[in-house]
Amino acid sequence: MKKLSYQYVEKRNNHPKNSEDEYFWLRDIKNEVDGPLIKELLSKENDITKDYLKSHSSLENQIFEEMKSRELEEYSTCPYKHGEYHYYERYEKNKEYAIHCRKKIGSDIEEICLDENELAKGLDYFDLGVFDPSSDHKILAYTVDTNGSEMYTLKFKNLETGEIYNDEIHNVAHSVSWYKDLYSVVYVVQNEDQRPFKVMQHNLGSADDTELFTEESGEYFVGVNESLDHEYIFITSNGSTSNTSYYLSAKDINARPELIEPRRDKIEYYATHKNGYFYILSNDTHHNFRIIRRKIGSNETEEVIAPDDNIYINDIECYKSFNAISYRENGLPKIKLIFNDDSEHIISFPEPSYNAYSGDNAEFDTNLFRYDYSSLTRPLTTYELDITSKKSKEIYFKEVPGFDSSKYTVERVSVPSHDKASVPMSILRRHEDKLDGKSPVLLYGYGSYGMNVDPAFRSKILSLVDRGFIFAIAHIRGSSTLGRFWYEEGKFLKKKNSFYDFIACGEYLIQNKYTSKGQIAINGGSAGGMLVGAAINIAPEGMFKVAIAEVPFVDVLNTMMDSSLPLTQLEYEEWGNPNDKEYFDYIKSYSPYDNIEKKDYPSILATGGLNDPRVTYWEPMKWIYRLRDHATDHNPKLLYMNMGAGHAGASGRYEYMKEDAMIQTFILKEFGIES
Repeated sequence: MKKLSYQYVEKRNNHPKNSEDEYFWLRDIKNEVDGPLIKELLSKENDITKDYLKSHSSLENQIFEEMKSRELEEYSTCPYKHGEYHYYERYEKNKEYAIHCRKKIGSDIEEICLDENELAKGLDYFDLGVFDPSSDHKILAYTVDTNGSEMYTLKFKNLETGEIYNDEIHNVAHSVSWYKDLYSVVYVVQNEDQRPFKVMQHNLGSADDTELFTEESGEYFVGVNESLDHEYIFITSNGSTSNTSYYLSAKDINARPELIEPRRDKIEYYATHKNGYFYILSNDTHHNFRIIRRKIGSNETEEVIAPDDNIYINDIECYKSFNAISYRENGLPKIKLIFNDDSEHIISFPEPSYNAYSGDNAEFDTNLFRYDYSSLTRPLTTYELDITSKKSKEIYFKEVPGFDSSKYTVERVSVPSHDKASVPMSILRRHEDKLDGKSPVLLYGYGSYGMNVDPAFRSKILSLVDRGFIFAIAHIRGSSTLGRFWYEEGKFLKKKNSFYDFIACGEYLIQNKYTSKGQIAINGGSAGGMLVGAAINIAPEGMFKVAIAEVPFVDVLNTMMDSSLPLTQLEYEEWGNPNDKEYFDYIKSYSPYDNIEKKDYPSILATGGLNDPRVTYWEPMKWIYRLRDHATDHNPKLLYMNMGAGHAGASGRYEYMKEDAMIQTFILKEFGIES
């Protein structure tokens, strides 16, 4: 299997653009000569992958049916109050997409606002981005992406008559806000490099849109949002480690953006509004952030919540009677309500490892606060807290047919890394599984951008766990699980900490008899795919049996040297700018594509999306080809490219399951599990 499909790859030494990269030419899919060949190669790779799994097609179908059986064919999401309506989504049998509905409060008559299944007819891919009704709930603004490129089209629908307006704006980002009591919106335009850079105002029915803000630097992406009281619209220009924000009245289409605070190096701040004050989440005095407030028009600030070494503040939501603070403590998400009289209520959660966050709270003036909770053994549950009684009640539980939580146990352990740092790891396993070193393991990780992979319920993993796998999530540095410092210890010139933490988690599972060497599959997507690629280069040979890299960012050096790509300049503050030799050398020392060696590698399956603007198709393609060139083993090195999707893979709820079933079948086949 070592040279699988190598015969299809033509060495283009007469066409090099990078003398050190024999597969650099695979980037030229728009080239009249190379483009058709590259697409042919990708199609053949898909055929090879399908052919390799053909002997296990019945198992693949079985896993797909298992995944499907754990999803109710027909169900509705939890309705949430917004104005005079309750909004919700529902799914119908054999349909891939959501139907967006509402009912007037006190009425049982359902109104269908938007049926994604109708919009997706005849399309291989469909994603609804924005779904936002005007303040009088008569006009719907929505955005659609029909190829996975994340270049959305903004449209408008009259919810009373069903009319789709002629107003149609192309190449917008996933960011739109309505003015209050006016049929006007602000939206964000993407440039030819797919960078959100300009904010425009559109008045319904007008052909002449007004420019409100333009960001010239490629290191910043622009977005818009509004305060919960709908008094102000905020324009943010966000980089990886600094940003700036502007505000404008949501009641006046003639208002122009006014600066909240100027951009400062390494300082981030995010503003909202309540009762004439801006409430600002800022890291100006501490890396774990604090909350301050400032009267509009004043430069004097008042500290509302002081910073804390042990508490990482993530968000503040301002309601009429209280503020909701989301934060992390000891690596776990928490929510605290602070009332206008300065009294507090902390919402408690029962399990040692879980996920929790503020729910669908669309009303500024409310006596109820919703939050969502789940764990590896608890499906999504929505609670509603009465701010008067301080009591919570369950109002929604997403049923998972056939799931019995009593069969499983969840653990949270601390793993010593190479430098003695303690890395949290969440573990899901069956009660019946003994810790005798015989169980196979699927170890998952991400560890970049400060993003956390919280141990939320994920029904798809049950097909592996029910076959004896132990599932583990490594909360490594590069995430912000243990606070901002945890993120900063896994970026720039400390990025390798992420990889060492991940490998340490694998070693812990072996040493503590959860599994044994050569019985671990590893999995990660996007920057988590980079983690997987780096781990198999660094870890001892034979430690990992299988590696799954989904839309993997593995060609790090080449990508970071190309400033024309959408994310490159923005991400100088994540990986470093390789135009600086120190960063060039460091990135080159871990970039998975650049560190492939002549040695044994695990069985590998890489996936990608042809229209992916974040991790381009050529990264997994080049990586797999070079692995085949250098690997001294006979394990498969397979590539599956979704030819009609982007970074998120297939869009329909069942089509997405098919890709997951394919991945799990590959894992089971490599472990010799036949059913």
